[in-house]
Amino acid sequence: MERIKLIPRKKRTIACAIVIFIWVLISQIPPKKDPDQKSFLGQMDKPRGVRNNNPGNLRYSPVNLWKGKVPFTQNTDGSFEQFIEWRYGVRALLILLKKFIFQYGTIEKIISRYAPDNENETERYIRAVAAETGFPRNQALSSTKETLRKLSIAITRQEVGNGYELSNEDFLNAYKIM
Repeated sequence: MERIKLIPRKKRTIACAIVIFIWVLISQIPPKKDPDQKSFLGQMDKPRGVRNNNPGNLRYSPVNLWKGKVPFTQNTDGSFEQFIEWRYGVRALLILLKKFIFQYGTIEKIISRYAPDNENETERYIRAVAAETGFPRNQALSSTKETLRKLSIAITRQEVGNGYELSNEDFLNAYKIM
């Protein structure tokens, strides 16, 4: 039986550092924008979630490598994610909602995690989303296309206000690239 030679610890550490350095460099390359897609990036006359192309007002996290995410070095908000196009911000919200439906299951539990009391009027938010979607607050949800559509529209209405919530076309543009 042949023995496998292990790479010495020092060489492994150097190799890992190089890989991390390259990953950081690549992550700072801005994605290409499609001129045919909607974008409000940087339009200061719009609500924060709109001008960030982030209608769910998702907080910035270096761990989330969202498709279409504005690299950290170019993010002008600092607290919230920014996306190069509206559809990418919607896509990130849909992915998060799928995860939350699996983890938390009901509107009440999802919104309690998504919009905690220290930042929102959570009870009002829960009632509004339940009323708009037609789902009882404690009903177990499944992540069907229709459930995601209803939830994303109701949540964006709470996050960015009337007039900026998702249209069905916005939802479909994002759903196609999930």
